[in-house]
Amino acid sequence: MVPLRSRGRVVWGTLSVFREPGRPTFSATERAFLADVAGALAEGARRGLLIGESTDRENHLAPSLIVLDEDLTVQSMTPGCAELLECLPDCSASQLPSVVTSVAARTLSTARSESHPGEVSVARVRDDSGRWLTIHGAPTLTDGMRRVAIIVEQTDPDRLAPLLMDLYDLTEREKDVTRIVLQGFSTSEIAAGLLVSPHTVQQHLKSIFDKTGVSSRRELVGKIFFAHYEPRLRDNERRTARTKPIRGGPVAPLRCRPGARP
Repeated sequence: MVPLRSRGRVVWGTLSVFREPGRPTFSATERAFLADVAGALAEGARRGLLIGESTDRENHLAPSLIVLDEDLTVQSMTPGCAELLECLPDCSASQLPSVVTSVAARTLSTARSESHPGEVSVARVRDDSGRWLTIHGAPTLTDGMRRVAIIVEQTDPDRLAPLLMDLYDLTEREKDVTRIVLQGFSTSEIAAGLLVSPHTVQQHLKSIFDKTGVSSRRELVGKIFFAHYEPRLRDNERRTARTKPIRGGPVAPLRCRPGARP
C-alpha cells in the first residue's frame, strides 16, 4: 500500500497493488516506480475532487459506530451504519471500504500499551452520491485486547473549509490569509495580524485568487463556503419546475449502486 501524498504532504488516497499467490514479491525497482508515480496520482486525485457538481442531499444522517478487533473483524455496529458503508468506494458484501480499514490500521499501529492506547486517526472521503463523510478511528485497549472504534459521520460545511483549501493547493501562508479573509478583516488588519506588509498580503491574495479561479474576496468566500450549496440551489430550481420534492425536505431512503449489500 502506497500513500498518495501531494506536495503539501496531504494524503489524498492510497494505492494498493497485489500479486497472485506464488508470484515473486515486488522488487526494489517496482517499489521505487510506485513511489515515483505516487505524487502524480495524488495530484490527479486532488484535481479530480474539484471536478463536477455536488449532488448530496441535505438530510443529515446520525453518526454511526463500528467496533473492530485487532484483525479488523467487525464486532458490532450501530443501526444505519451499513447504509453509510455501502455508499463508500470499493465496499462489498465481503469487505469493508478501504478507507475504513486504512483508518483502523493506522489507529491500531499507534497503540502500544494501556498507558499509551494510541492516537485518533481521521480521513475524509466522498461517497457514491457526492456527499462528504468523515471517518474517525479511536483506539481502545482493555484486558490486553486491542480494538478500534470507527465513527462515520457526514462532514459539516465548516469542517470542509480546510479540505477545500488543500484541494486548491494553497500554501500554508495562503491558508492563513484565506482564513482571516473569511472572517471579514481588511488588508491592513491582515498585515498587522501576520506581521507582514499590506503589499505582501496583496501578493498572497493574487496567488489565492489565481488558484481558486476568483477575482475578489466576495467570490473567494463563495468559492470556499458555498461551492457545495449553489449546485443544490440550481438542482432545487429544476426540481421545482418538475414538481419534484426539493432538497432539504422529505427524502426517500438512499439508493446506492447496484450490488450493494441490503
